[in-house]
Amino acid sequence: MKIEDIQTNDEFSLEAMMLRTIKTSVPVEEAEMNEIVANVLANMRWAFEHAQQCVHLKCVDDGRIVGVVLVKNFWNLCSLFVEPSYHRRGIGRLLIQEAIKQCAARSERPYLRINAAANAVEFYRAMGFMPVEDARRFGMSTPMALTLSAPS
Repeated sequence: MKIEDIQTNDEFSLEAMMLRTIKTSVPVEEAEMNEIVANVLANMRWAFEHAQQCVHLKCVDDGRIVGVVLVKNFWNLCSLFVEPSYHRRGIGRLLIQEAIKQCAARSERPYLRINAAANAVEFYRAMGFMPVEDARRFGMSTPMALTLSAPS
């Protein structure tokens, strides 16, 4: 498995993987599911149109995308998805670690922020993210932040 930058020709396989992951891993009502899907797809399209303003990475196994992370403007962690059959193999951790490395030198803010889904809060906490009380919530998400260290 390897971590690489997303390419424009990845759009359809990336979308299919993210939708599969959302539908099998995010336990929400249909209305919230539709909202999540619309937001995820809008973020993905934004990333393809603004590639110089984000870190957009994929994990590839045997030529297949099995994970993705998107950090808009180098501080707004919008998406982290790992193919359900690849869960608990450290792929999410690797994607986040590489995104942090790439964002640290380019971010205008000293942190990464995420609105973590309820089922992902413990994962982000284990990665060093802490809940943020003054941030705007989306649905049942938990706003969280991780302080970025300047590269040495």
